[in-house]
Amino acid sequence: MRLLGALGALSFAGQLLLSCGVAGAQSLSELQALAKKDGDSLARLDIEAFMKNVVPESKNYAVVVQLTALSPKYKCKPCVELDKTLRTVARGWNRHGDKDQIVFASMDVEDGEELFHKMKIEQIPRLMVFPAGAGPHALANASPREMSLKEETMTPEGMSAKLGSLLGVAIKPDIPVNYGKYLRMTLAVQAAGAGAYLAYKLVNLRMLGRNLWAIATIMFVLLMTSGFMWNKINDPPYMGQAKGGEVALFVPTNNQQFAVETQIVAVTYAVCALCIVILVRHAPKIQSADQRTLITLLFVAVLMLMFSYLNSVFRLKMPGYPFKLLLE
Repeated sequence: MRLLGALGALSFAGQLLLSCGVAGAQSLSELQALAKKDGDSLARLDIEAFMKNVVPESKNYAVVVQLTALSPKYKCKPCVELDKTLRTVARGWNRHGDKDQIVFASMDVEDGEELFHKMKIEQIPRLMVFPAGAGPHALANASPREMSLKEETMTPEGMSAKLGSLLGVAIKPDIPVNYGKYLRMTLAVQAAGAGAYLAYKLVNLRMLGRNLWAIATIMFVLLMTSGFMWNKINDPPYMGQAKGGEVALFVPTNNQQFAVETQIVAVTYAVCALCIVILVRHAPKIQSADQRTLITLLFVAVLMLMFSYLNSVFRLKMPGYPFKLLLE
């Protein structure tokens, strides 16, 4: 989509309609009537309704409209995801917001194919915001604008925050309770409790030995210290993409991370710990002096290499860190 050209065309059309005095209370009523036909208060627009009730800058209400293609024949998964998120936000505004201030709408390619061609829209979905140009909620710049559909704005909370910041209002999305999630969690807790009880009754835990408990404890510690809980809370992407297109495993800042970083750091920690255990517990017991020397040098080298790699990762995450070992 050539966005500047499209917005310019829409602004020009809005000025024509402004001179004709089209927008007003009647336009708002028409949009609200269309919204009432939808269970999520999302008005479905055709070309006439779009040009008459959305585009004019003289209107005293804002319109948030998605340009989409929801028919299964288009196989547009992002369109379905955006529609689901926008409906959640629209329901929340319909319940808690001023219905005369913002109207949420949708325009499908099947209802406005001609307009899509004129606006040179080549990619969908799009989320357009048409602010109020008159009345108490008017913005200084009432020209239409497009909201970027990034990962954070494709969530109900992120979209609500972005639209609220843009239009100067507080929008609370209506996120339905996921009863299935809580049911699965309840069943999982009950199953874990039942398994623990059976293990306590039927298995002699002492027979498992200290080594097994030590390994399980170390694995848990490595998992927690490598950032696993941060990943669970923030749900980052598994890995990223550098400017040149190659795969990026680390984010060069200490404020963010990819999920794969946790796995790399945990494995590196584990190798370092294994080297120390071998050097302290097993290498001194080797009878042959030559073998003992060879094993010691080998695992010291591995430990130095792994620690150097961790140090280089830390330097990448903290560019001001001045120390290095073997690797840059």
